[in-house]
Amino acid sequence: MNYDPTFGGGNQQAMDAVKGPAIGLMVTAGIGAAFQLLGLLMNLLGAGMGAMARGNSGMPNMMSGGIGAVFNIIGLVIAVVIFMGAGKMKNLQSHGFAMATAIIAMIPCLSPCCLLGLPIGIWAIIVLVKPEVKAAFQG
Repeated sequence: MNYDPTFGGGNQQAMDAVKGPAIGLMVTAGIGAAFQLLGLLMNLLGAGMGAMARGNSGMPNMMSGGIGAVFNIIGLVIAVVIFMGAGKMKNLQSHGFAMATAIIAMIPCLSPCCLLGLPIGIWAIIVLVKPEVKAAFQG
């Protein structure tokens, strides 16, 4: 691989350090987006969690139909934000946005894929707080 000192703050070691967690966050966002799209499709077709529930009360009914579709759209937006932040992290751009992305990925019920988001978000934060990595970021 050729090294370009003008790209990403000129620190290949920092780029190597953030590569793993950034790709992990991208995978997390991709999986989360796929589930949100599936949920949106099911809600629009009337086959969401409310259709599977028995009775007229409870969480499954609240998360179906229009309300469920709104939550799916919000989840998609969050997945896109996490994917964008992971891209910035991978390119050593915008340390604050990369850090916010890692934190968002760790929040259960907000993260698009909370089982992956927590450990990968922790890994990303551990890498992002290293002084040599933080110094390599531009912006």
